[in-house]
Parts: sequence; C-alpha cells; structure tokens
Amino acid sequence: MLIGRGGQGAKSAAMILAKAAAKQELYIQAFPEYGPERMGAPVKAYVKIDKDKISSFTPITEPDYVLLIDDTLVDIAKELLMKNTVLIINSCKTHSYFKEKFNIANKMVIVDASNISIKNIGLNKPNIPILGALLKIYNEVDIKNVKKAVEDYFTESIGKEKALANVNAVSDGFDEAKL
Repeated sequence: MLIGRGGQGAKSAAMILAKAAAKQELYIQAFPEYGPERMGAPVKAYVKIDKDKISSFTPITEPDYVLLIDDTLVDIAKELLMKNTVLIINSCKTHSYFKEKFNIANKMVIVDASNISIKNIGLNKPNIPILGALLKIYNEVDIKNVKKAVEDYFTESIGKEKALANVNAVSDGFDEAKL
C-alpha cells in the first residue's frame, strides 16, 4: 500500500510495481483510493501481488508493506500498521524519531526519496525512489523488472532521458534505504 498526497505519484508507483510483477507472471491488482480529488489531498494506492490468483477486489486492510510517500501522513499510516507490517518512509528523519514521536514499533526502512528525486529528475516526486527502497527488503519483484517498467511508463510521456533519470532514482532509492 502506498500513502501520499495527490500529485506525488502514489497511483503511478502502484501501477509500475504491478507491471513489473506481471513481467514475472505473478497475479496483480493495482488501484487508487481517493478522498477529495484535489492536489495535495491524502491518497492511498493499493498493490496486490501473489503467485496465486487474487480473488478479493477490496482495498488492503492488513498490509505487509506501507510506503509512506509523505511523512506528514504518518498518522494515517500508523492506523494501518499490523504487527508484521513494514513501514517504508520517505524522510530525512531517523528511525528513532518515528519510534519516539509516534510510538512505532514496526520494522522501518527510511529513505530520503524526495532528495533522490530532486537530484535525479529535478522535481520532488518521491514515488519512484521509494519503490527502490521497497525492493531492498521485498524480493518477490526483481529490481530489473521495476527499472524496465519505470522506463516504459515514462518514456512516452516525458522522454527517454527523463525516463532513464527515473530509473536511476530507483537504484538510488535501493542503495540509500536505511534499514
């Protein structure tokens, strides 16, 4: 599950991850859930990936992973955390900050996806680098397939050069994720 704000690319990241999983012949579902449809409003995007056919078409209520694209929405993410949910946070803050301030005991991965995005594409679009951070601990989807899905997704809309910059952002998100 991805949580962000409208315009941060939660839906796009969900679709990219699903397309990468489909390349491995896994079963997938990816869909957004909007509150008020406006830029900056909280958005959830769901991705279901399984080796077996997925029969439920409902939002995820017990996520294995929550990717928090905007760390100001930590309270929304916290409501969804189960005992074994891994929280992946776009932030320059530390693990101890989230543990102490928000009383989060879950395993966390922190990556400054905003900074990575600014460095690679010149915009604060942290959705792609946070996918790289997910892949640091989630090995069901191969990073090569995610990079190819990112390249394919962006080449037509923003051009090959910017698409490849987003591919680099996946690698940087993977490399810079702090477990």
